[in-house]
Amino acid sequence: MLIAIALVLFFSFHEILSLCNKIYVHKTKEESTVTKILTKDEFLQLKEKQEAIYAGSYDKWYRWKTQWLSNEVKQATGTILEDYYFLREHPEYDSAKIKYKVTKYKEDGKTVKYISNSKIIQVHSKNGWKNK
Repeated sequence: MLIAIALVLFFSFHEILSLCNKIYVHKTKEESTVTKILTKDEFLQLKEKQEAIYAGSYDKWYRWKTQWLSNEVKQATGTILEDYYFLREHPEYDSAKIKYKVTKYKEDGKTVKYISNSKIIQVHSKNGWKNK
């Protein structure tokens, strides 16, 4: 019985430490909402920057201590990708008004900043602006 309890504690240790790290890092969390008009090229740059944040962070944050952060950035990257693909599949639009959330954390003395919850509000074509 004692061995079973010890094994459960041993295998739960990393999860407990990860949860403690998440609670600590979440105390530094800052969020803001941004609304911008972006051309297709600027949208591509934003998408690539977001992908680089995730790709560069995957190895670093996939440690047991910060796997939650890697998962959070990965999930956030999905929304900007959907918006980018929408613009790419609609060549009639040359720019879009986008609203997104910027999330910042301090982890290991460094600032982690990424975009999430992006949404195209309006699109622009030669006929002018229209709501999406």
